Amino acid sequence: MDEGGSHPGFFQNLKSLFGKGNSDKMTEEEIISMVNEGHEKGLLEANETELIHNIFEYGDKEAGDIMTHRKNIVAVDGTMKLKDALNYMLDQNYSRFPVYEENIDNIIGFLHFKDAVKANRDPKEQEKMIRELPNILRPARFIPETRNISDLLRTMQKQKLHFVIVVDEYGQTAGLVTMEDIIEEIVGNIQDEYDMEEEDIVELPDHSFIIRGVTPLEDVEEALGVSFGEDEIETLNGFLISILDRIPADDEHIVINHSGYRFAVQSIQNKVIQKVHVSKLPESTETE
Repeated sequence: MDEGGSHPGFFQNLKSLFGKGNSDKMTEEEIISMVNEGHEKGLLEANETELIHNIFEYGDKEAGDIMTHRKNIVAVDGTMKLKDALNYMLDQNYSRFPVYEENIDNIIGFLHFKDAVKANRDPKEQEKMIRELPNILRPARFIPETRNISDLLRTMQKQKLHFVIVVDEYGQTAGLVTMEDIIEEIVGNIQDEYDMEEEDIVELPDHSFIIRGVTPLEDVEEALGVSFGEDEIETLNGFLISILDRIPADDEHIVINHSGYRFAVQSIQNKVIQKVHVSKLPESTETE
């Protein structure tokens, strides 16, 4: 909010709302009612009202309420060879992956992307199945669906856990909860109001493009008016890695000429290409 705005600050608004009467003895319902009244009168903005509602609802929620459902979990088959698993991970927008045997109900641990990259430097390790690499397979943590998320957050912070596997009453995998999932229960929707969603493809005035590495390859083809003829690769990051035929370093400067375009990598994070500047090549320098 601008300094010269007509509304007082967020905390001053709260004080003006709760300064009436004996606020120490107010119930949750009374506070929520006053917050809603404050919003109607213009004392609280919509995002501020939502924050207060989220704080009260937060303490009542369980892991099963906020988890990523089992059908949407991105996991690695423990029988995959390391080199194949790494190629699969490159096309995903995650750094940690549950590892399972036979099916998602039998999770045997999790694999960190950086561990896979490091192990993949050894040609002998590349041909081994993930389940045969105990040195990079980290233990997974399991919790019941009924675990209170407030208590869970404290546990995850204390034990430095980035995600936990949620199991149902029959011991089957129900879903997955990350630290971000819990925090977003309070601030996620409010952040979305202020943080403009970054577009995958941005056309510049000179008709070149800034394209995110996670952009679906078919969207890149449509924007550039070309066909790369790749059916197995899903993202621009995966496509450029396949041409490069190796994992790039975070500080590496990479330029690839392909299909009449120059792909200049602008940033790499955790071995994953984040942004690429794409420009049309002069006809004399076009390469296939």
